[in-house]
Amino acid sequence: MKKLIVLSLVIAAMPLAGGFFIPSHAQANTPTFYRLVPGTYVNGWPRFTISYPKGWIEHRPRFDEVFRAAAPGSSRYPALEVIVGPWPLPRNKFVDTSLPLFRALGRDVTVVTDKPSRLRNGTSAREVEFQYVNDGTPINWLGLVTKKGDIWIHADVGSPNGKIGEDLRAIPYSIEFQPGGDERVKLPPDVQKFLDKWCTDLMSRDVTKIVAYYSDRYLESGWKKGQWVQFVRDAIGPITSVRVGITDFQAAGDRAYLAGYIYINSEKTWLHETSLIKQNGGWRWYGNQRDAAPLD
Repeated sequence: MKKLIVLSLVIAAMPLAGGFFIPSHAQANTPTFYRLVPGTYVNGWPRFTISYPKGWIEHRPRFDEVFRAAAPGSSRYPALEVIVGPWPLPRNKFVDTSLPLFRALGRDVTVVTDKPSRLRNGTSAREVEFQYVNDGTPINWLGLVTKKGDIWIHADVGSPNGKIGEDLRAIPYSIEFQPGGDERVKLPPDVQKFLDKWCTDLMSRDVTKIVAYYSDRYLESGWKKGQWVQFVRDAIGPITSVRVGITDFQAAGDRAYLAGYIYINSEKTWLHETSLIKQNGGWRWYGNQRDAAPLD
């Protein structure tokens, strides 16, 4: 089960979310899940927002994250990380699955809090806070996990000050679910054909075939096509079925913006490919064209 979850995130969630460096041609008439507004992250599917300090800078997320932002001058702490995907365990097991990670990151790991909680609108959630020591510095990490439909949303913040202040705690609690954007929409025939063929070739596990679906100018929050190709070569695994549901679609000349979900085998997760471009008479994945800062 764990392997399938990782596989789903690898294929569906490759280069991930966010960014401040937006080319001028992408600023107008683009959906909010595509053009990040400083201080507000909008997730395309499931539709929700998270508020964070406007001065924070987006960083290239890891493969399992949809968004990462940090205070200027740092890619670690204070920072926000957002993960979306399937979660096979009960919410009260969140602490158990997180503990090995923190033991690998540092020493003197302590569980500060592990309790049921609620978002501002009353949606149930689970709060977990850890403290550990890394290179002599006490680090506190607070994670909040909640759910929309059958998908889990996990937002966390970290601090090097030995505590999580109320300003940082407010960030994960700012999750707000938005109406709409959950049902499949009808696509133009050529776009549907592109997606159907993409799904078929994903099942082949032929990297050469798969990367041909991506523009050479592909850029998704700092991830370029070459980096994506290498990641696929290292991480792609067995796939028996793939299907995609598009819940938001907007055409704009030779560009198209979209959001939705993908099933890899039996696991449903987010589709974070956010745009298409028409090149040489056919569609190619194009990314959000935002050049996020690299991780340290």
